[in-house]
Amino acid sequence: MWMQEALDRFDQANSTALISKINILNNLAHATAQQGNIEHALAVTEEILSIGNQQYVRLIQVYLLVFSVLDPENVEAKKNKIHYESLIKKRTLVVEEQQNDSTVNSLKEHEIQYVSMNNKNFQVKNQRPGTYLELKSRQPFEQLCRQQHAQLSPKRQATLFCRYRHNKHPYLIFRPVKEEQVLDEPGIFLFHDVVSDSDIEKIKALAVPRLQRALIRNAATNTMTPADYRISKSTWLRDEDSPVIARLSQLISALTNLTMETAEEIHVVNYGVGGYYSPHLDFYHKWENPAYFRKAGNRIATWMTYMSDVERGGATVFPLSGGHVVPKKGSTVFWYNLNASGEADYRTLHAACPVLIGNKWVATKWIHEYGQEFRRRCSLDPMV
Repeated sequence: MWMQEALDRFDQANSTALISKINILNNLAHATAQQGNIEHALAVTEEILSIGNQQYVRLIQVYLLVFSVLDPENVEAKKNKIHYESLIKKRTLVVEEQQNDSTVNSLKEHEIQYVSMNNKNFQVKNQRPGTYLELKSRQPFEQLCRQQHAQLSPKRQATLFCRYRHNKHPYLIFRPVKEEQVLDEPGIFLFHDVVSDSDIEKIKALAVPRLQRALIRNAATNTMTPADYRISKSTWLRDEDSPVIARLSQLISALTNLTMETAEEIHVVNYGVGGYYSPHLDFYHKWENPAYFRKAGNRIATWMTYMSDVERGGATVFPLSGGHVVPKKGSTVFWYNLNASGEADYRTLHAACPVLIGNKWVATKWIHEYGQEFRRRCSLDPMV
């Protein structure tokens, strides 16, 4: 964090320019609060107040020309202190622990902790809020996004393979698709060169006028709302919108051997510079949207076609299993969100890394359970 670095250098220089230190502390408190570390923001604010009004009075005598920008009464810091205390009192931490293959939610009130900045030596220790799964996946997510490719062990790499796939389907017999397994557990597959450049441009042309800020489903209100962990624009395209869309759905069915009767419409997403989607699961829990399950069942599989190359960033990563897929125009990544038993596969937790240079386009098709009973047969083993 730049403010922390500025503060460290300020202290190393043994400077007595208090106004500079106060400016740094103010910015540091604001930055850590924005990151969710309210406790540290409160501790920094306490340090600002501890400097004392007498030192401000001395500064006012020296800096008469800038008196209007000073805060001799510490009004702003006092307001911030009250605000941070209020946030901490109202906030509850949700700690999710996995026990016996189930997720247990435990709630506990988080008390205000008054921390001396001198004891902490001004070191930021961001303990970001989030569920058990979010906290467990965040560091691997950020680490994977810094990599250029997956770094699997030789043992895991030895299980991966490439082949031509046609499923004995008339649509593919004379033009089998190049299939590459990029991850072993869970099985993640990359189909190369499955959508032509001309079809991609037609899909983009259909999508551009309809693009809107991407939304997520709020489980508490059962409504679609924007979220700061999903920065992109998106729209939905039906088979009836164009022969290109219908042809893509036909290709998906032929390659996956799954019916599209209960699948969702094609979801086209555009990520600009800085656009990303933090770690998430494509399937839903039954308590999130029961009506959704009665209609078509859960999302059994995800098909995601890359409609652009990305100069830097934008990879699809799987934080819990070390998967890293680089976007390649015309190729598709595919995986099952559910085991054959119908149980959720949490290893499919995935994310879209931030786009650093360029533009990222994807077209996603979520395939549902109903209608797949004889296409992907059930297993009595919940882990298969």
